[in-house]
Amino acid sequence: MLKGASAKRMKILSKDKAQYYQIPSINRGHLTFTSFISKNGKILFLDSHIDRLLKGAEFLFPNVGWTSNHQKLKEHVLSEFKDESYFRLTLFDDSVHLERRQLDESSDSLKMTSAIKLKTPGMIPSFLKVSNYLESDLEIAKAKTLGFDDVMYFDKNGNVAEASSSNVFIVTKLNQIKTPPVSSMVLEGITRQKLITKLKAGGFNIVETAISKVELENAQEIWLTNSVKGIRNVSQFEHCSFKRNDSIFDQAIALFGRYGELV
Repeated sequence: MLKGASAKRMKILSKDKAQYYQIPSINRGHLTFTSFISKNGKILFLDSHIDRLLKGAEFLFPNVGWTSNHQKLKEHVLSEFKDESYFRLTLFDDSVHLERRQLDESSDSLKMTSAIKLKTPGMIPSFLKVSNYLESDLEIAKAKTLGFDDVMYFDKNGNVAEASSSNVFIVTKLNQIKTPPVSSMVLEGITRQKLITKLKAGGFNIVETAISKVELENAQEIWLTNSVKGIRNVSQFEHCSFKRNDSIFDQAIALFGRYGELV
């Protein structure tokens, strides 16, 4: 059990209410999901989220024919539209579950430390978003006891992979923007993809390449991107602090928006 979790009364679910949890594919962790938000009267990057989700569903459930359901899923989500909301769309077997709740605002600045566990290559492709966050939650719980908000994962070569649920960007002292390429260790994030496209169109020097821990520590800026929390600035990584005065981060926000709402 994670430390700091509030004590709650035990609930016994009826057979009908528990049916969702009894589905074999869910019991085995065979599901894919995507999370997105609504801002300024629109759902941000909905088509891109559905495209990636259907690609993942086709990978997990090739006999269903998920890729033909883009428009139906889009209409389903839009029928539940409410501004300033968080949405989570989950697919398992031939079924869909849509969750919507009020969007919680998050800080645009955070402190990070290194994760205890290294990222290793696996069989999950970069486009498949799955929902097992236990290990990351344990890493974050440990980091918070040390005064940090999130963790940075590295691979066996000492290169940056990703944060607990975000993609990573750095700005070098030459104002080059770097981000690790997608892989089985780095999720193909929608906000990551959209930000890269927008920054390139805006004339920024951005490249997808390996980033060592030394480069991270010597960076001028570190950012995280996440479709729900938007673009966030890392003010501290372990013992290294990063100033935000006249930052490229603020230029990116002015061009892209905190969440991509300006695209």
